Amino acid sequence: MQTRPPRRMPARAYGFNSLPAQIKIKEGWALQTRPPRRMPVRAYGFNSLPAHVKQELADARKGSGFNSLPAQKILRMDSIMAFGLSSEIKIKVNPDKDCVHTVSVEWPTEKVKEKIEEAFVSVQGQAKIPGFRPGKSPLELVKKSFQETAYARAQDILLREGVTEAIKVKKINAVSTPVVQTFQFSPDQPFQFEFKVEVVPNFKLSGHKGLKLSQVSKSITEENVEKSLKNIADANAQLIESEQKTLSPHHFAVVSYEGFLDGKSIPGAKADNFLMDLSAPQAISGLTEGLIGAQVGEERDVTVKFPEDSPAKDLAGKDAIFKVKLVTIKEKKTPAIDDDFAKDLGFDSLAALKAKVRENLEADLKQSQKRELGKQITEKLLEENKFPVPLSLIEDQTKHIINRQQSRLLRQGLTKEDLDKLTAQNLEATKKQAEKDIRLAYILDSISESEKISATEAEIQRSIEEIISRAEPSEQAVLKIAFQGEYKARVQNEVREKKIFEWLIQNAKIKPITDGST
Repeated sequence: MQTRPPRRMPARAYGFNSLPAQIKIKEGWALQTRPPRRMPVRAYGFNSLPAHVKQELADARKGSGFNSLPAQKILRMDSIMAFGLSSEIKIKVNPDKDCVHTVSVEWPTEKVKEKIEEAFVSVQGQAKIPGFRPGKSPLELVKKSFQETAYARAQDILLREGVTEAIKVKKINAVSTPVVQTFQFSPDQPFQFEFKVEVVPNFKLSGHKGLKLSQVSKSITEENVEKSLKNIADANAQLIESEQKTLSPHHFAVVSYEGFLDGKSIPGAKADNFLMDLSAPQAISGLTEGLIGAQVGEERDVTVKFPEDSPAKDLAGKDAIFKVKLVTIKEKKTPAIDDDFAKDLGFDSLAALKAKVRENLEADLKQSQKRELGKQITEKLLEENKFPVPLSLIEDQTKHIINRQQSRLLRQGLTKEDLDKLTAQNLEATKKQAEKDIRLAYILDSISESEKISATEAEIQRSIEEIISRAEPSEQAVLKIAFQGEYKARVQNEVREKKIFEWLIQNAKIKPITDGST
């Protein structure tokens, strides 16, 4: 089955990348098209350009003339419209491995001469020759003076029309810019050239019906509800000054401290009235242990050890002395779980709060089970459908994954040096994940076509409204505009993918596994 390019990747694959602005080819030529900004794994064909790119190409068509060619000749493939050419052109497609086709094209001599003549006429309209007004020079004189320019222009047109016609006639589903490998041009001979182009995978969908899955049977118990209520109460606890004067591990300590290394104050290691949760892990080993049993107002010298991976390289792994004064002791006051507590949270009674907690827990359990089934489905689909995918898309998706990971780790405080090392260590694993992401997209697209699964306009709009309603009021107007364009396609893809997985689950053979409660 040859499927059109996948409409999207799973949500994890958001983001945009683009092809190189210029792809060099032999003989100093370049085939250039402004590629669409695309999702890193989306395989756009030439009929799938975004609206803004189509407009740019349309604008380019309005005025395609030029007075002189640049030193390196450029072809804009998308700016050519080729009609009725198939009877005059010879095209041969040789499929290579890894979704690459090598396409041979030959124009007859008559067509070459025709394009050369057209090129001379075009040049005549722009030529500036002494003694004649611009554009009014005799054609014969133009042919003598601008032969190279006309030949170059004819080559441009023959290459552009040839590539476009070959893709159209042979129904090539291209996913990247075609790259011209070789060409031979002579004004009185057939014009032959060869180009390579990546195409969508050609595969036969397998194993998506009646998938054998397993699901642990769980239920929400009263114990689960009580545990969740306790967590809610803890989250609403208040810190109050403790009546106890001796510090214990369950307390919060308000301290003033200063750190010293080899008798010298450590820059940045000084604070007043700093709140410490003694029950939580501390970044500096030994500080909590050195304070247990202290009295309010007491001062202590506490020996601590900085971690080996401390961001401060001059302190990593070293022992230091912290002079600490216990200012006061605080403890959490957790509200009683009763009707008053429920009313403070906006419920009529504790029973109503419990009912809502149970409802949320059951919804969370249902989502967790769906995610687990989705994981099994993904693994089985990838196992049943193994085929090569375009290498350029793997590269794009690899870059996207790396950029996403680096952004997250930078926010967590990782240095650029450590980030680069981690990226290098995980590069092969990242490439493998990128290949799976892309292959899964093609598989899901094929399932969508095979089972006629799509997102309706009503479903898309409903999803958009839900997203906008969750945004800040100040952002809603901007989102409404964004969802009229490219972002609407994202939502459409999300809705479609959700429906695909729901269909796969409904048509799967799910074996229940008893495991009691959560």
